[in-house]
Formats: sequence, structure tokens, C-alpha cells
Amino acid sequence: MTSLEVAGIETLPEEKPAAVKVDHSKLYVWIADSGNDRIQKFDGNGKFLFQFGRSAGTRPPYNPGEFKTPSGVALDVNGNIWVADTGCHRIQKFDPDGGNLLGFGQEGWGQDKFYWPEGIVAEPTGTILVVDTSNHCLKRYDEDGEFLLGFGYAGNFDGFLKFPTGVALDKEGNIYVADRDNQRIQIFNENGQFMSKFGEYGFEDGRLNYPNGIAVLRDGRILVAEKSQNRLQIFDREGAFVSRIGEYGKREGQFNCPMAIAQDPYGYLYVVDTLNHRVQKFDPEFNFVARWGSVGKEPGQFRNPAGICLSWEPEWAPKEE
Repeated sequence: MTSLEVAGIETLPEEKPAAVKVDHSKLYVWIADSGNDRIQKFDGNGKFLFQFGRSAGTRPPYNPGEFKTPSGVALDVNGNIWVADTGCHRIQKFDPDGGNLLGFGQEGWGQDKFYWPEGIVAEPTGTILVVDTSNHCLKRYDEDGEFLLGFGYAGNFDGFLKFPTGVALDKEGNIYVADRDNQRIQIFNENGQFMSKFGEYGFEDGRLNYPNGIAVLRDGRILVAEKSQNRLQIFDREGAFVSRIGEYGKREGQFNCPMAIAQDPYGYLYVVDTLNHRVQKFDPEFNFVARWGSVGKEPGQFRNPAGICLSWEPEWAPKEE
């Protein structure tokens, strides 16, 4: 097992308790396999389970269940699968077996139109949030695809966005957005009102170079994936730099354009390593554990995977304290 380089706060060595053995066969990893126009499902050990989706045509109308470079995937409270069908400028909803339930959206600007939507997240209330990337905003919809709320405008003022991509939620329902081309993270409350921000362009630790993926860790810290800097950075709740994970390369724990990240209830981390066409798994101390995937179109292979979400058996996760 290879440890990652982690730069940041130095601490004295201490004896660590034995790691809890986790059965990851009851965790499920859903990947938006963008270049293959499909969604793939694996268990938490990388075992392929099933896939759905087929390539859409070159122009609308697009048929249900077809995709064109899907970039985001999310599971709602009922186990339904939502996909940001980026190239078709729409959102699609599927049942747990991949059967199409509904689709909405077309290219354009407005409540029910999108322009290259890349991110999507399901909220505990049953609603979903869509990152409408090239319209520089976020939109909330109910389980039937009815528009509820929109926020964000093109620009670099507080609350304005420039090609946002990743989105994540904390336990209070606050919304964290990877404001990619503004080289920052913005935080909004559940009503879409601006709360705070951090980050500025640069290559040094604590600066950002096209942040694309974001996750709020179990302890409240913020993890950001920078696709152009081939690293993950951890920030505290106030946006102060804590540590760095990874560097450019193809070896274990190295990245080539990490696009999306997710943490499971036991603290294990899953990273979509896009241009290495694989998923990497790390333990709660951010040590490399496993990887799976290679370039190709066979089941279990990838071509530029872009999005990730996790689900699990109801009794698998530890109880909340």
C-alpha cells in the first residue's frame, strides 16, 4: 500500500487505533462514464455490477435513456438515479434498475432549459440541485422535475458565477459550489443566498487552479479537486488551507485531471481520475487503497469518466451520533 504525500500541518507521531474493517461490498459507486455515454455501477471494491445508457444522436430530439457526455450523477432519497445529460442539455431520471422515468430540458436559458449542465446533487428533502454550467447558475427541481428555485448570474461578484461545475452539501443544507473559472469556492445557504467564499488563482498550496470537484467531509472540512493542478486540497470550514493530496502521474495516488470526489460514511474517499480513465479509493487517512478501470468501452472500463455519487444498503452505514 502506498501512502500519498500530504503537505500541511505537522503533528507528532502517535499510535493509531486499529482500522475498523469495512465490508465495501454493500457500498455502491455510480460513475458518469462521460466518453462512453453511460452510467456504470460498482460496489465499493470496484466490482462491476451493471450499466445503462446509450449514445444520443448528433442533434435533437434525443430519445429517453440516451446520453451525450453525461457529467453528473446523483441518487435521491428513493433510490432514483438523476443524470446531468450534459451534451443533450437536459436532466434525466431513472429508477434503481436504470429504467427511464422522466426527462426535461433543452438547450437555452430559462427555468426549464440548460446549457451544458455538469453537476447535480440530491438533497435530503427529495429535491435536486443542478449546476447549469454555461448559464452560470444553479437550479432546484422537485421529484417531478418542476422548477423551484434558481440563483447565480454570470460574473465575479459575490454570489455570481463563472462556469460552475461541482456542488456539495453540508449537514446543515448549505450549498458549496466549485466556481471553476472564478478560481474559488462559494458557499450559499439552502435558499441560494450567498454566505461566504474562499480561494484565488494560483499554483501554491491554498490557491486554486480550475477547481472542478468538491465534497464536504464528515468532519466539516472541504475537499476540492483541481483538474488543472492534478491534486486535491483540504480546507477548514473557514477556507484556510489544511493539506494537499496527490500530484500528476499514473501511479497509485497520482492523478491526471481529477474531476469528481465523494466520501463514504466510514471516511473512505473515491476519486474520479478522469484522464487516467479510472477510479481511485483512499482510506480515511488518505492512503491509497485500490484503483479500478482502464480506457475502453467494455463493462468496467471508462472513457473520460466525469461524475460520481455513492449509495449503500440501509443498514450498512454507521449510526449518526
